[in-house]
Amino acid sequence: MNIFDEIDENLFRPLTGTNKRKYADILALIWDKCKRMPMYSIEKSTVFDMAEEYLLGLGESVELDIEEQEEISGNISDMRVVAGTLIRRLRDTGWILEKPGEYEDEDKLALQYKVVPILKSFKEVVSPTIVTYKGKLFKIYSMFEHISEQGSPYEGVLKEASEDFDNLNQALRTLSASIEDHINELTMGKSPQEILEFFEKYEEKIVVGSYHRFKTNDNLFYYRSSLYESLDKCEDSLFDALVLDCMDTERVEKDEAEVKIRELITKVRMDIEEMEGLMRAIDDRHIIYRTRAVQRAQFLLLSDGSSKSKINNILRFYASTIDSKEDGYKDDDTVGSEIFQIFCQNFFDSNSIATPVKKRKPTPIELMSIFEEPDMELVEEKNKKMMEYIKNALTSENVNRFARDILAGNHAVQISSVFEKDPDTFTKIIGLYTYSKTSEREYDIRLKDNVVEINGVRFKDFIVEERR
Repeated sequence: MNIFDEIDENLFRPLTGTNKRKYADILALIWDKCKRMPMYSIEKSTVFDMAEEYLLGLGESVELDIEEQEEISGNISDMRVVAGTLIRRLRDTGWILEKPGEYEDEDKLALQYKVVPILKSFKEVVSPTIVTYKGKLFKIYSMFEHISEQGSPYEGVLKEASEDFDNLNQALRTLSASIEDHINELTMGKSPQEILEFFEKYEEKIVVGSYHRFKTNDNLFYYRSSLYESLDKCEDSLFDALVLDCMDTERVEKDEAEVKIRELITKVRMDIEEMEGLMRAIDDRHIIYRTRAVQRAQFLLLSDGSSKSKINNILRFYASTIDSKEDGYKDDDTVGSEIFQIFCQNFFDSNSIATPVKKRKPTPIELMSIFEEPDMELVEEKNKKMMEYIKNALTSENVNRFARDILAGNHAVQISSVFEKDPDTFTKIIGLYTYSKTSEREYDIRLKDNVVEINGVRFKDFIVEERR
C-alpha cells in the first residue's frame, strides 16, 4: 500500500509553493487548538480569526501564487479574505475537513485524522521532545520485575516492553545521528579560544543530562542483568501464562501464540543488545566530532597572525628541514638564525644545564639485630582483632549470614526497619546491595520507590527476600 492511497495526492502542494511557511504556521496554530479536542475540530470562525491575526502580525503583504490567485474572491489587501483563501486550499488538499454544526451550533473545521501523525512529526522536528532514557529503561525494568503479578503479562508487560524498547532505541539513534550538528551549533560563531575553553565542560554541554545519567549510572548494568533473568523466566515458568494471554488478546490459536511469544522474547533480547551497540556508537561519535572541533580550533588559533602562531610556523619550518640527527649540526643561513639558536636533541657539553645523574654505589648488607621475644598477649590481641575483622569483612559468606540473621525465618524484611533498630549495620546493608546480583547469594532484594532518612543517612529503601 502507498501513502497516497490513504491521503490526498495534493496534500503537500501548499507546502511547496510561495507561501509554504505561512501554511506550515497556520497548520501549527490549528493543531495546537485541535489536538485535545475529541474530534480534532473547532469552530470555523475561530480558525479564520487565528489565521487573520497571524497574517496581520507578520506586518507584510501576502504574495499569492497562481493557484491561490484563481481561488481568491475579494480584496487581496484584506487579510480576512487572504486567510479564507489559505484555509480553503488546506481544505481542498486534504489537511482539514468542514463539518456542519448540530442544531444551532456553528459550522466547524476539523483536522483530517489521517494527517495527524504527519503534523506530530512536523512538531517533533521543530521542537524535539527531551527523552529521559533512564526513565524509559526503568519503566521496562519495573514491568518485568512484577510480571508474575500481572493479570495480563503478554499485553501489559512483554508487548508493552517491546514497544518501549523501540521508542528508546529510536531516541538513541536520533541522538547518535544529531551529535555532529549539535556540536557545530554549539561551536558556531565562537572564537578558537572560546571553543577550547568550551570543551573543558564538553560532557556537561554535549551529552544531554538524561543520557549522561543513563550512561554512567551503575543501574544500567543492574537493569540489563535483571532483564535477561526476567526473559529467562518468560521462556520457562511464565511461558504458559504468556501464551494464554496472547491467545485472548490477539485472538489466535495456541500454536501461533507460542510462536509470537518466542519471537517477541527474542526481539527484546536483540533490543537490549542494540541499545548497548547504540551507546557505544554514541561514545565513539562524541570522541570523533569533539576531536575534529578541537583540532579545527587549534588550527585557527595557530593561524591568526599572533606571536604564538608565528613562532609555531617558524618551528614547523625547521621541523620540515630536519630529516636526520646530523641535520641539526648544519649551518643555519635562514632568516630565523638571527632569532633562534637551534640545537638537536640530546645535545650535551660542559655548559649543559642538565646535571649528570650520580650512580649509587653498592653498600654491604647490614646484619639484622636480634629482636626480643614477642609479647604473647600483644600477639593474641592482634590475632583477635584480625579474626574480628575477618568476621565482619564484606565477603559473600558474611553477607549471606547477615541476610539469614535479619530474615530470621521470615520470608521478607524491610531494610529501613533493620537500620533503624541497629545503625551499626549500615556497612553490612551496603554489602547486601553490592552482592545482590552475584550467583552465590542466598537472598534477593526488591527496590522501593521511597527514600528514607535515618540518623542523618539517606538511602533508597529496599526489601530483602529469600532467594527463590
